[in-house]
Formats: sequence, C-alpha cells, structure tokens
Amino acid sequence: MSDFLRPFNLLLLPIVFIGVAIYSLPYSSLIPQQWDFFIPWLPLGISGFLFLIVGFFNFSRILFAGLVSLSVWTFLKLDFANPHYTQLALVLMSLNMLLIAFYRERGTYSITGLFRIAFIFCQPGILAVAYVFKANEFHQLINWPHIAIQDLTISIPALAIFSVCFIYLLVKLFIQTLLIDAYLLISLVFSAWLLIDPPASETQLSLLVSLNQLLLVMALFKRSLSMAYIDELTEIPGRRALNERMVKLGKNYTAAMLDIDFFKKFNDTHGHDVGDQVLRMVAQKIRQVKGGTAYRYGGEEFCILFPTTDTEMAEQALEEVRISVEQAKMKVRSKKRTKNNKKGRSSRGLGGAGAEVSVTISGGVATTRTKTSPLKAADIALYKAKEQGRNQICR
Repeated sequence: MSDFLRPFNLLLLPIVFIGVAIYSLPYSSLIPQQWDFFIPWLPLGISGFLFLIVGFFNFSRILFAGLVSLSVWTFLKLDFANPHYTQLALVLMSLNMLLIAFYRERGTYSITGLFRIAFIFCQPGILAVAYVFKANEFHQLINWPHIAIQDLTISIPALAIFSVCFIYLLVKLFIQTLLIDAYLLISLVFSAWLLIDPPASETQLSLLVSLNQLLLVMALFKRSLSMAYIDELTEIPGRRALNERMVKLGKNYTAAMLDIDFFKKFNDTHGHDVGDQVLRMVAQKIRQVKGGTAYRYGGEEFCILFPTTDTEMAEQALEEVRISVEQAKMKVRSKKRTKNNKKGRSSRGLGGAGAEVSVTISGGVATTRTKTSPLKAADIALYKAKEQGRNQICR
C-alpha cells in the first residue's frame, strides 16, 4: 500500500462506523424500553473494560483518550446552564488531546500514568465547583468573543486551540502514519462535535460516547495485532504475516529472497546502531516494490511475495529496488559528534566528519512452477547471485 494512502486507510473504518451511527440516530427511539436503565451507563461500562485491558497492552495513550471522551460525557450530563462553560470544555478537551499526542509511554499504572489519569478526570469536577461557588466571577472570565459557523456558535479561543490540535494531529498522521494519531484525531473531532452540538436525548449521547470508546478499544486490539505481525525495527510485516500470506496465495505466486551484501562486515565496521539504520533504510526501499509485498524474513534477509507467476515482471520490479538501494546514501553519525541530543539536532545539515555509506542487495526469484517450494527455490537463486558477484537478481 502507498505510504500516502495509509493515513486514509487508518481513518476509513472509524469514519464509516461514525457515519452509520449518525445515520441511525433517529431510530434510537425504537430501542426497547427495558434497555433504558442500562444505556445511560454504557459509556462507563465500556470505559471500565478499556481500563482493565489497557494495562495488558501498555498503551496508555488510548486510555487517556478514552478518559477525555468520558470527561466530555460527564460534562454534558452535568448540564451546565451557561454556554460559556461549553467553550471552556472544548478548550480543555483540545488541550488534553494535544498533550496526549506528545506523551511518551510511561506505563498506565505508574506514578506518571496515575497522575495523568487524575489530571484528566478531575477537570469536570473543577468546572462544577467553579460553576457553583465562583459563578459570577468565573462567568466573566470565560466570556470570550464568539463567531457563528452556520448554525453553530464557537468562541475564538476554543476554535483556535481546536484548530491547532487538529492540524498538528493531521500533519503528524501523514508524516508518521501511526495508528494512535488516527484515533486521537477521530476522538478529537467526535468529542468536539458532541460539545458544540449535543445530541437531543441522553440515550443518543450515551450511545455516541460509547461508540467513541469502542473505537478506542478497536484501536487497542489493532495495535496488538500489529505488534504480532509487523516487525518493530523495519516497520514492515514479519515472518508470521509472511506465513499466513503464503497460505492465502495458494499455488500461483512468485517469491523473492533478498539479502544485504556483506552486512556482517558492515556491522563490525560501523556498529549495530548504524546497521539498524541501514536495515530500516533498505526495508523502506524494498516495501516500495511494484506489484509485491515485502516482509522481513530475519536478520538482514527480506522476502517479497508477488501474487502472480509472471517472473519477468517480478524481476523487473526487483531490479528497480536493487538500483534504488544501490543509489541510496546514508550519512553515518560522526564519532566526534556531541552526545548532547539537543546540540546534535541543531548541527544537522551543517556538514560534519560523518562518512557517507551505501550498501547493495542480492536477490533470488522463483515461482510455484519449481519442484521445490518457491521460498526455497528463491533462496537457492539468492546464493547463486552471491556466488556470481552479488548486487544482482538471479532465478
């Protein structure tokens, strides 16, 4: 899949769910009356489930986003009469989402994690206390200028802070294409919509907040699956994903095995940190192969599966990848470079003593028409390429 399309792919499923939910809202009145007691508490039930399972996956930012959504639900249930509080709640929600986007994983139930949980969920209570005991003074303080957007009214500070958070998450999503950024963006927009244009009934509110929580649960499970199938270093599918894909392809496909030439010697010369950078660089080149899907087979070996037996097409695509890797240059961090990360970042692009390095790859390709398995035949062809001088594709 193209890197440009990946953000859209991450956003597609939650947007479809939300669209279906909005379309179905008018039919919420058809829900049986015996469910009326349970539905208002559904967000709490799903949030409790999220709270329980997030500790197993150590993905606390999903939990924090869920708590922000639950705080929005709590705020709306408190039913503040003053509309200025809604604008303040929008500001707080956006700021919380922005902070979550910057958070690093420090554990859900660590001191840092528990402090963040308390910080998020105490905010509706603080607003309630300010509303009751400092009403007049606080009303004046949050009486911000407003603008009208169609039928909705929003304060300028709330719009500005929401826009900053939205643009930051959107840009970050397209640069890093991370699952968490996609679902933070969805949760941000969803929560802002609930605050600005609350649903007509408590049932609809509970159902929509529950949907937002379910989307975060879905993000949690998608990440756990990604950890099982995606190689952490190179960010391309790993051996398990390869094995499952081969079963689905059946008997008609082409396989290629690729190997970085003299990689052990490269590691011994430049160190394993630089070796890891090279693996990531090569993986990004290989994943761009036309017509195939790249996998990390293990170590410095990669595999590509083509859902066709057209060997010439596969060879041409592999040759393009080989040339792309050969032409790629990487600057090795100078040994004299300061160990201070801040000073190091400020010196980037100013030149230095670090040498430029490059690597080459060799590859073998085979189809299911061979007597042995395609992977084994491709591996034999790979060794043939190495024996003939490396930096070439053989079959």
